[in-house]
Amino acid sequence: MSTPDPLFTSWRERARIDYFSLFVPLWFSVNAWMLDRYTITRDRSLLEELKLGGHELSDEFAGLIQSEAARGNSFRANLGELHWALETAHIPYEGRFGSRNVGLGCCAIDWNNGNPQFDSVLRNTPYEPSPDHELEDSEEADSSGQAEYQNIELVSGLWVENDPLRVFAAYIEVVYQVRCALFHGRLELTPQNERVVKHIYLTLSEVMEAV
Repeated sequence: MSTPDPLFTSWRERARIDYFSLFVPLWFSVNAWMLDRYTITRDRSLLEELKLGGHELSDEFAGLIQSEAARGNSFRANLGELHWALETAHIPYEGRFGSRNVGLGCCAIDWNNGNPQFDSVLRNTPYEPSPDHELEDSEEADSSGQAEYQNIELVSGLWVENDPLRVFAAYIEVVYQVRCALFHGRLELTPQNERVVKHIYLTLSEVMEAV
């Protein structure tokens, strides 16, 4: 194999997208939007308000994850890739939470005043019983008398529960934890971590189109 030409190599490196550098100002825009919307200033309190939904970002997220248009397909694919990237990167939660790693399968959806309740928004099958769902006249009950509902497929064989607000809360917690790891100097600039940041950037950019 011939030695790469230095000029070729330098231009190729210049052409690479640095998602770490792009994610930082994107998060600043999220933070500025939260500070403008809410009367609180503490980061964690702002995040918990954001996770409650009822605003442009949660609405945009719900629209994207449920959309059958090309933009929705792309968004779900990037969200699925984010999940697989997190599974490979093994980014730990900051603080006293043992060996738990950040991901859609282990997420502090409810922070609970610093004693978070970790939960998963991932699902194993396209259809699962919904115990809180009330049957409509047009729906059929299964053998247990409960309706089944269709989960949201991100990529082939990977589903999340059909509750966009809970998935949004899990997603935003993931974004915030990766932000903390990066800003506090704990996120190494590895290809695995860059893949995580890439798909956070791609999905969060779409969500932020709402504002």
